[in-house]
Amino acid sequence: MQNKGSRPGLPGLRNFDFYYLILAFLCVAGCTSFAHLTTVRNEIPKAKECAKCHVDIYQEWAQSDHAKAYVNREFRQATDDYAFESCLSCHAPEPSATDQAPRLRASDREEGITCVCCHLEQGRLAGPMDPTGAVHPHPVGVRPAFYRSSKMCGGCHQGTLDEWDSAAGNKETCQQCHMEVVIRKVTQPTEGISHVLVAMEKTVVLRRHTFSILGDYIRDKILTVRGEKRGAVLTLQIRNNLPHNLPTGEFGFRVIELAVTALDGQSRDKVLGRRELTPELATAIPARGTLTWDLEMPPDTTEVLVRVQRRSYEGTPVIALAYVELAL
Repeated sequence: MQNKGSRPGLPGLRNFDFYYLILAFLCVAGCTSFAHLTTVRNEIPKAKECAKCHVDIYQEWAQSDHAKAYVNREFRQATDDYAFESCLSCHAPEPSATDQAPRLRASDREEGITCVCCHLEQGRLAGPMDPTGAVHPHPVGVRPAFYRSSKMCGGCHQGTLDEWDSAAGNKETCQQCHMEVVIRKVTQPTEGISHVLVAMEKTVVLRRHTFSILGDYIRDKILTVRGEKRGAVLTLQIRNNLPHNLPTGEFGFRVIELAVTALDGQSRDKVLGRRELTPELATAIPARGTLTWDLEMPPDTTEVLVRVQRRSYEGTPVIALAYVELAL
């Protein structure tokens, strides 16, 4: 006996679902071919093509450093207007979903680290999860272990990955700290047909494609600052809780600035010390390591303020990492 509301040969599928699915298939069949998204010939598939469906992801990427990796002023200056070719491949890599060092692509370098650099493999657009809709217009590869691993980022960020590998204990991956969690659908509708397809998708837990240096997830977890007074000497201990050096990175300009100020009972202040930590001078705080610093204090010191911030190229924002008040 056939259940009411079901189609022959499709057990458990209601009439509404059946016609909805047929409509979706007709929509996909009537769409322009999506083959250009998975084919590399004289040029690569552009991010704006992906934006026709993955609107939110595209907008996040467009504001990220990845989108401007090749064309930003600092990179052009550091490479003497692209004269140092050994530096270019990570800023305009060939499409290849791999953890190996990338090769420089021949065209469309202004796209920087674009969608297909990380998501195109063997004619499929790959990611960490199964498709969330009833239909999908292009081939999809599913590689959760790869896309959720720090090794995915190591092809370009090899030095930082080595630091991460050396860090002891349980540790967050690159994605957990630098791609914040968001709950939404993978695609968003932009046209009449896409409204039908998106309506059939599930809402899932994703990660934003902002690649932020300092996300809300780690803002209060980066450093632990403690101080111990011994006579006129304050011993500061600044622990780096991150699973990589602080600052990290093999190339470019980045400095961690430390400033320590003493306050007396009348709120008068005196700078006790300033330091700059850089990878080039091997003064970065190691992953899960501690910097110890002895400072002499005036005898009437009642409080010490410790400020830690990250500074990069001129014109880029200074990022506050910690501001700690130590009562003595």
